Parts: sequence; C-alpha cells; structure tokens
Amino acid sequence: MAVFTTFKQESLARHLVMYDLGELHQYEPIEGGIENSNYFVTLDNNGQLEEFVLTIAEGVSFDEIPFFNQLMSHLFHYGLPVPEPLRTLDGMTNTSFCRKPTSLFPRLPGAHPVNLTINQCRTIGVKLAELHDAAQSNRQTRPNPYSSNWVNQTLDQVQHQLSKEDFVLLQQIAAHYAEFEQTPELSRGIIHGDLFRDNALFVDEELTGIIDFFHACEDFLMQDIAITINDWCAKTDGSFDDARQAALLDGYQTIRHLTDFELESLSTFQRFAALRFTLTRLISGEDGSPLKDPEEFLRIVRLLSP
Repeated sequence: MAVFTTFKQESLARHLVMYDLGELHQYEPIEGGIENSNYFVTLDNNGQLEEFVLTIAEGVSFDEIPFFNQLMSHLFHYGLPVPEPLRTLDGMTNTSFCRKPTSLFPRLPGAHPVNLTINQCRTIGVKLAELHDAAQSNRQTRPNPYSSNWVNQTLDQVQHQLSKEDFVLLQQIAAHYAEFEQTPELSRGIIHGDLFRDNALFVDEELTGIIDFFHACEDFLMQDIAITINDWCAKTDGSFDDARQAALLDGYQTIRHLTDFELESLSTFQRFAALRFTLTRLISGEDGSPLKDPEEFLRIVRLLSP
C-alpha cells in the first residue's frame, strides 16, 4: 500500500479549506506504488461530488516539489493528458500537510492497462514523444538523481542482497553507464523517468492520463524510452514482445525521429534502466524485504547482457 503518512479526517478537512473546492465527503488510500502516500478525496461542492487525488511526497523536499508541479502544469497546457496541480486560494500548487510537501490533483478517468494491446503501446509511444517535445520549453530543470555515483553507492549498499553472479553483472553495467554519461551524440531533455503501466490511465484504447512525475529529471531521452519498453513490452520471463516494442517505437517516431545511433543504443539503455529499478526496489522496504520484486528487472539484466 502506497500510504506511509496517515492522519485524522478533521486534519484533512482543515487542510482542504485553502482550496475552497467544497466540503470533505470521504477519502481513501490508494494501494500500489512504493514511494508516496496517495489518497482519493471526494469533495461535496454544493451537492455535487467531485473527485481528486491528494499526494503527500515522502521522498522529495519542499525545495524540489515546485519543479514537478510546474512541469505538470506546463505539459497540461501543451495538451498532454496530465493532471494539472490545483492551486490554493493564494495561488500555491504545493502545500504542507503533516509537515510534508503535498499537492492536490483532479482525478483523471480510466484505469491502468492490464492486457496490453498493440494500439495502447503505439499510443504511449506517441505521447512519450509529445512529452519530450513539450518539455523542451519547460523553464525549470532537475539533475538526474540516478547518476553513476548514485548507482555505485547503492550497488555497494545492496551487495549482500545479490548473488555473486548478479552483483558482478550489475557492476559491469554500472561501469558502462558511467562511460555513457558523457555521450554527446545522444539527445537529452526532461524525461518522465517512470512511465510504467501503473502511471498511465486508459479508457478502452484511449489514453486518458499520464501521472506520477516524481522521477522527472534531465537525462537521455533514450533512457525514458528504455524504461517504458522494459515495462510495457516485457513478458514474464524477461523477454520482450516484438510486436508491442515495434508499435511503441513506431508511435514515438511519428513525433520524433530516432537516429540510427539512438536505436542501436536501445538495448544498452534497457540494461541501464533495469539496473536502476533493480537498485531502487532493493532499497525499498525494511529489513531486506523490498516493497516490489527486484527479480523482475534482474531477469531483464540477465537476458540483455552479452
């Protein structure tokens, strides 16, 4: 359950007064995820019930939160299906609740896709490219928190949780990642950084929402594509569905053309992405019990490694 911060109903009701959107009718925790506390919130606005999402940021600071909210507002105004952070009566999109950075968003329609279709994969490719294009004019940026320094420090931290073979393999990928960090031939920009299926909403074949931008930062655009492919196109054994992957890449390239070098580097970035999510999952939870299974990405690492 993605709820680390709990509170009394009266406290939430007082907090929501600053938005002047109605009286608190009910709220419930949103299950899933491993980082922030999220709640569905229903407000009664003169007899009309309206639904919102309250996000309490657990892993970012008050200094960081304006970047995420500003980026979402920017993408929303470019026509992307992104929830625009709501503003308080004094114009703030970020507030403090339970002494943590907190934001309120409209609840978008749809559900996370489960049985993926080719068209859904093509659609997410199109929207990822539109996101990359729109984010180019965003006035704020954020350094990549998952640099090679972070990778090496975290790998040392979790060594005892890995087999010797897996640790050596991840070390090799980490060394290659450090070399790639300075590659000038690859395009950089603001990426979503976590565009898994559980951060997308569909109504049938229509994409109705891209959510959770708390991993957005400046990085290689190919890294974002690789992260997305690793989730949207992977099979349970760690191999990839060629048709889904082709559809996603084709959709992306209807908006932004990929160079031969970018396409050739895809499997390299898939390994980098699998390394990152292996590590983030290993350090989640307590007492060596990850909140999500790192083996999902270790399978990809093993499959794609020479």
